[in-house]
Amino acid sequence: MKKLVVGSSGNLASQGIEQELAGRTKVKMFESSIVDLTELEKETADLILVASSHKSVSERPSLTAHSPGNWGTADFGGNDKTLSISPALYVSEAIRKFSKIQTSQSLSYEVSLEVTHHGPSFELPIVFIEVGSTEKQWKDQRALKAAADTIVHLLDTELVGESLIGVGGPHYAPKFTKQVLAGMHYGHLCPDYRIGSFDQAMLEQAIDRTVPRPEKLAIEWKGLKSQDRQKVLKLAELVGIEVIKI
Repeated sequence: MKKLVVGSSGNLASQGIEQELAGRTKVKMFESSIVDLTELEKETADLILVASSHKSVSERPSLTAHSPGNWGTADFGGNDKTLSISPALYVSEAIRKFSKIQTSQSLSYEVSLEVTHHGPSFELPIVFIEVGSTEKQWKDQRALKAAADTIVHLLDTELVGESLIGVGGPHYAPKFTKQVLAGMHYGHLCPDYRIGSFDQAMLEQAIDRTVPRPEKLAIEWKGLKSQDRQKVLKLAELVGIEVIKI
């Protein structure tokens, strides 16, 4: 399995994680922005690990992982209504490794999955390994080392298992994160605030672009309005995927 670690030369966290990985593995740094990484078009790999920053209005210290993609308009890189390929086992394993590091080192960082969002849009299995959410954290050597250690772990690990996709709930997906920490594997996640863009085509795309191919869709039941639950249930029936409620 060919695995490639990449980052953006203009991204502060990418730079710091690259330094932490020196002598351990090579990071291919691109000049384009972290949500575009246009040079990736020339690459071939079975798994792309992106060393990246995470930014949020809350400014919470965080260690996050997710696959990129846009359920609706491409406001931050990539293409409209286009999901990348989500390697669910590696997205989920990144969260479990982050959690172990957080506990063992007593890091004051929140560990969580993020829902699918932003670019780039490429036909490659891709995971963002992120440190957030402000410049203070992007320069924190403990957090940068946690991201580097997680990347090395993913490089050294071959994973098997079943995957799911998820719908509902907020951006930081606390219930899906809890399930991942219990051993489940999630690929693409569609949050409540993107449910308006969630249609049959996007559901089929989420299934086709999660590896291994998921046979179940999990709905965060209380994380969706009643009419939105019914919408997801009908779409799941149309495409023939089993639904579980969490």
